[in-house]
Amino acid sequence: MIKRFATYCVILVLNVAVAAAQKSSGFSDFVDSTKITFYFNVGSAAIDLFYSSNDAMLEKLRKVQEKQGADSIYVPRVDVFAGVSPEGSDEANSQVRWKRLDNSINLIKRYFDLPRYNENYFDAKVTIPQIWQNLAIEVKKSDIANKDRVLQCINSGGNVPAKIQAIDKSGATWNEISQKYFPQLRRCEVVIYFKKKEDKPQKQFPTVDKLLPEEEDEVFIYVRKPNDELSSMTPLKVSKATAERLKKRQTITEYHPMFAVNSNLFYDGIGAPNFGLELPIGKLSFNISYVFPWYSAKKDNWCYELNYWELEGKYWLGDRDFAPKLTGHAVGLFGGVGYYDFEIKSKGYQGEICVNAGVSYHYAKAFGKEKRWRLQFGGGVGVMRTNYSYYEHKYDHLVWKRDGRYTWIGPTKLDINIGYLLHRKVEKPSNLIIEEGGGNAKK
Repeated sequence: MIKRFATYCVILVLNVAVAAAQKSSGFSDFVDSTKITFYFNVGSAAIDLFYSSNDAMLEKLRKVQEKQGADSIYVPRVDVFAGVSPEGSDEANSQVRWKRLDNSINLIKRYFDLPRYNENYFDAKVTIPQIWQNLAIEVKKSDIANKDRVLQCINSGGNVPAKIQAIDKSGATWNEISQKYFPQLRRCEVVIYFKKKEDKPQKQFPTVDKLLPEEEDEVFIYVRKPNDELSSMTPLKVSKATAERLKKRQTITEYHPMFAVNSNLFYDGIGAPNFGLELPIGKLSFNISYVFPWYSAKKDNWCYELNYWELEGKYWLGDRDFAPKLTGHAVGLFGGVGYYDFEIKSKGYQGEICVNAGVSYHYAKAFGKEKRWRLQFGGGVGVMRTNYSYYEHKYDHLVWKRDGRYTWIGPTKLDINIGYLLHRKVEKPSNLIIEEGGGNAKK
């Protein structure tokens, strides 16, 4: 009780000290805040006041500046978010996003003294998955047709544009998304917070610019749309140095799944080393596994020996265009063959041929970095048949007693597989077309 009371006292003293420090330095609670949102043309970082609601945003800035000017208001904090739409490469999108952010901040600095801004973004470098997640946020708030399918396409990764275009033959879903939501992604949001402080001079509102000045010594880069149709309305302006660097990187790297390597944890648990390879082909996959425990005592009075090969074909259920490879539900057919020698307490069974065949069901889930790990549960029923010899160990010799045949109908398979999906790297031509022309390039 005393310890808890002391803790409360320390917290109270710290709060009073912080409040006193704020008061002595002229700080107080935020008295106001406003959000300014600028929208951008495809591939452009210039704030065009004739585009979307940009002129209204500038008028809002002017009114806020005039309203707060007489109250000795200053800006202690600025939060910024800058986004891009999915057209173009990662590097091109990173370039244009930073330019949009800088242009927005520089414009607002004409009216207010700004501190160092806080950028509300996942990473300094834009990546395609981040862009699609921003789109997913917009789609979740909408009521478009095939909404769930679109979100499934985005979350599954890979070639997201191709997956969305495949939802309907007419391409209506993709056209609706690109026309309705891509412009919303090409924006920069700036949240400005205000506080009071005495004798804080304010800047005078400048003459409104119709278009921010363009930088010199630049070139335009035109990008292909996801359907590979070249559009002259998608320019991205970069420096000549950046353009030269992009020319040297005319290829992009993609990773295509090849096969998974796995191990059955059930066999591992009973001391039976094993491994498997699974090859995905469309909605099918083929798995080959090998179990090979080979233990025996020096005096031949105990042994645990097994060599067993199994081949299984699986059919993965559901729409595989919108799901990662080797995940979800699957049904299969399997067949295996092997031989064994099991002896305990000087009595054993030896089988030259063991045949196992049946039907199976599986469920697999992806996890880990880049979702390359797989945890798969499965079981099967079928027929197992073996010819065996029964023997006993006497006087340092194995004494044959009898031969027999055994047939079992029922559960014959149990899988608790953990695996890793390997990929191959594929170099493809870049989707960038570089055209140098400075301000004479087509808009």
